[in-house]
Amino acid sequence: MFFEPLLSKSQQISCASCHDSEQGWADGKRKAIGHQQQQHDLNTPSIINVAFLSEIFWDGRAKSLEAQVIQTWQSPIEMAANIPAAVQRIQNQSNYKAQFEAAFGDTQINAGRIATAIANYMRTITLTDTRFDQFMRGDRTALTAPEIKGLHVFRTKGQCMNCHHGALLTDNDFHHLGSSFHHQGNFKGRYAVTAKPEHVGAFRTPGLRGVSATAPYLHNGFARSLEALLNLYNDGWWQNAPDPNDDSGIPYAKLSPLINELNLSREELTQLQAFLHSLDGSVEP
Repeated sequence: MFFEPLLSKSQQISCASCHDSEQGWADGKRKAIGHQQQQHDLNTPSIINVAFLSEIFWDGRAKSLEAQVIQTWQSPIEMAANIPAAVQRIQNQSNYKAQFEAAFGDTQINAGRIATAIANYMRTITLTDTRFDQFMRGDRTALTAPEIKGLHVFRTKGQCMNCHHGALLTDNDFHHLGSSFHHQGNFKGRYAVTAKPEHVGAFRTPGLRGVSATAPYLHNGFARSLEALLNLYNDGWWQNAPDPNDDSGIPYAKLSPLINELNLSREELTQLQAFLHSLDGSVEP
């Protein structure tokens, strides 16, 4: 089902159109392209290790993978499906009946089962064994000297672990970095879900496993490379100034207190980037 274009209104777009295994399970574009070549207002996030998330999408609005599948399936910008019509197209494919019977116990095909099938496939897209993991298990040869120095920068002066920690290298939280601008594109972030002023411009902290393959970065694809992204963090991002003429009633985003100017040297930035490459690995669902 993940690779089935019959699910979309155009019958040309599948989940794999935007979540390509050759692009780190993202799409390599600054912003996603969906139904009728419409440009989404967000960068396609990688789905590596999405199985372990409890709040999905950049703003965390979906509480399960099944809910995420349904929302994407019927989004007018993404797959734009009329779900009953899409289900009928799948029902008309005789080869699927045996597969659904094997998976669910009978040949019934419906939207819930399709969403479950896709969600369960996504749960297999995991990356848990990288050279970094091997190093942490005691293999001191798994990382090069620059990567080990980069790990030290990651843990200390780089302050990366403020948000990127734990097994998934994410705090599973939402932060405003200064990368969204008031009334430009999708700028609300988590605020669109919670309506809390502190969530304006706050987007999900992505995990870092497989990060080198998922450029461009950030919710809007603003940073086109790891080097550019690290430079932005090093400079401390920026606080957007309020517009005195704005009468929208939407509060202005405030830079996360976890963001500071880092003053890393060129050598330290290079070492940090080297360490991030140690988080690469093979994903074979």
